[in-house]
Amino acid sequence: MKLKLFLALLKTVVLHGLFWLAVLFFYTFFFAIKDSDLWISAQFSLALMPVTIGTTYTFSYVLLPNYLVRRKYFLFSLYSFYALVISASLIIFSAFYGYLLSLGLEWEGNYPVSKGLTFIFFAVYLVIVLGCGFSLVKDYFKTLNRNEELKNTLLESELQLKIQELQYLKMQIHPHFLFNTLNTIYGLTLTKKDSAPGMILKLADLLDYILYETMKNKVPLQREIQHLKDYIELEKLRFGERLTIEIRIAEFSSNIEIPPMLFLPFLENAFKHGKASEEILKIEMKIEIVENQLNFMLKNSIPEQKEILDRNSGIGLENIQKRLKHIYGDAYRLEISEVEGFYIVQLKIPTDF
Repeated sequence: MKLKLFLALLKTVVLHGLFWLAVLFFYTFFFAIKDSDLWISAQFSLALMPVTIGTTYTFSYVLLPNYLVRRKYFLFSLYSFYALVISASLIIFSAFYGYLLSLGLEWEGNYPVSKGLTFIFFAVYLVIVLGCGFSLVKDYFKTLNRNEELKNTLLESELQLKIQELQYLKMQIHPHFLFNTLNTIYGLTLTKKDSAPGMILKLADLLDYILYETMKNKVPLQREIQHLKDYIELEKLRFGERLTIEIRIAEFSSNIEIPPMLFLPFLENAFKHGKASEEILKIEMKIEIVENQLNFMLKNSIPEQKEILDRNSGIGLENIQKRLKHIYGDAYRLEISEVEGFYIVQLKIPTDF
């Protein structure tokens, strides 16, 4: 770290040194125009360098960043006036000091000061303006880079927050699903039904899916459908003859991928509707691909004890709506309706998103 700072400081010193060396050469040749001697012009230029450097740095590192950039225009104008008065006095003093240093009290026509103070002021303030201009341009690009870095940092932070929130939403679905399934297994073990071991194996397969596949952004649609079928098999063991289910899955390409655990909350919600009822639960599930759009339809019967139902209150359903918004933005369509004793869920998502 110290070496890096040292190298950065050394680079700055070298660049500034080269700039002021170039200014010295400019002064030397500028003041030697027509009839002045180069050596005398160089001595005169050296006398002007301190006031030029001091005034340039005063504007570049004090007045411009602290007042002009911060829109303190009155203070900038006031302090700039003071700086110009002081610098003008120092330029006059430096010009005559250089003259006295080089030639004593003898006035000769070929000395730079003989060209007039206006000529000297023009040269000095031209350099000051250029120096301040370079400083402003450098600060402008530094600000742009800083803003770009800040923007990228904010975007990265927002992305991480969205990823964390998405993971959190998925993790909320998993415990809800496991809670229901384990309760079912518990009930089967209490009655010592032979279906309990098979249900445990199905649950093991689903846990394997949850632990490994759902950590990915996308999974094959075929794998997701198999996951739904395993879940349905578990529910068949629980409902027995009280369940009538129809599954229609159209043929589709094996390359299609979707976010994991996308359809389960809807299916889970459908089975929840029949949980507290002794009526026959009728469920129909349909999945098809139409023109690069995946259509998922789920239809389940509504029991007469309607007060036990709330199609918008399920933890899984609420979270899946947030997930859809995170992943697809406005590129998806979700409709939940009640028609003639059935709840109908229709979800349409792009397959090429």
